[in-house]
Amino acid sequence: MSRVSRVLPHLSVEEVKQKIKTATSFCRQQKWLIVYNALVDPRPAVEIALHTGTSKRTVHQVISDYNRKGAEAIETPGKGGRRRGYMSFAEEKKFLTPYLDLAQKGLITTVTKIKCAYEAEIGQKVHKSTIYRLLKRHEWRKVMPRSHHPDADFEEQEEFKQQFPNLVEEALKTKDPQENRPVLLMAQDEGRFGRLGQVMKAWCPKGYRPLVAKQGVRDYVYAYAAIAPQLGRMTTLVLPLVNITMMELFLKQVSTDFDQYFIIMQVARASWHISDKLNLPDNIRLIPQTPRSPELNPVEHLWEAIRENYFYNEVFESLEKVIDTLCEGLNFFNSVPEQLQSMTYFPHLRITF
Repeated sequence: MSRVSRVLPHLSVEEVKQKIKTATSFCRQQKWLIVYNALVDPRPAVEIALHTGTSKRTVHQVISDYNRKGAEAIETPGKGGRRRGYMSFAEEKKFLTPYLDLAQKGLITTVTKIKCAYEAEIGQKVHKSTIYRLLKRHEWRKVMPRSHHPDADFEEQEEFKQQFPNLVEEALKTKDPQENRPVLLMAQDEGRFGRLGQVMKAWCPKGYRPLVAKQGVRDYVYAYAAIAPQLGRMTTLVLPLVNITMMELFLKQVSTDFDQYFIIMQVARASWHISDKLNLPDNIRLIPQTPRSPELNPVEHLWEAIRENYFYNEVFESLEKVIDTLCEGLNFFNSVPEQLQSMTYFPHLRITF
């Protein structure tokens, strides 16, 4: 005959019922239900387990702990955490400190260096997953660095962002006195897309390694895009060249698509953007950004997203296929205004008029 499970009267029946009602987690509530059953109707652990939806072993453990420690056994959180770590959390943080500078420069592309140093520190070999878990505990993540021109002047970039409202005011002074359309801030850029392949890491099941062709054909087209981040809207054209003629053609299209606005447009300092020969529509004024500073232009995020989602690891049999794929990507992002706004609404563009 099975042994009857009983609990000592550390708490009254009413007190245990109150504990069940106020339990802050399902696990703790189950433990109090076990105590309640053993208190009001002592019976074998297997029956209590069946009644409470737990196991016989859990019933024995809960009753044993409760009899020895009382309510503290259930109310006090368990040890949890890592009890077999090679280093404490503070020691791990200190260990990673020398790598922060390298990480900020984008020079840690694999965990090999960290793994070797970690093994030297603790005096034994570890699996690579140990390093991944260590990095996750300290909120490290693998991200794509933002590229910048090697000759970029970061102080000049900051000054451009700070002075952008003043640049907008100067541009507005050039509009016709009779012009009363609302002002809209836009950003414009061109992206080059072609058949030259680029291989990137891809997801696949364990035991497989994808085989991706990488062609070296240098055929290109150019995507022109002007984005209004505040509205989550844009105008795009796919054109064969980048020059003044193509830029004028594109600006006419933007002027037509946003004819209800007077447009202030941030552009890069490409020659076809700042040439005196460039004829601007009546409702568009250009603000050239700081030289060698593509990261200041939000349209760069659009190009990154299109390449990542539509071009990496792809092989294009013709330039027409490139154009079709590019248009597919442009049409998609034009159909998701909230996502487009999230990608491109840079702080310096958040000016109200």
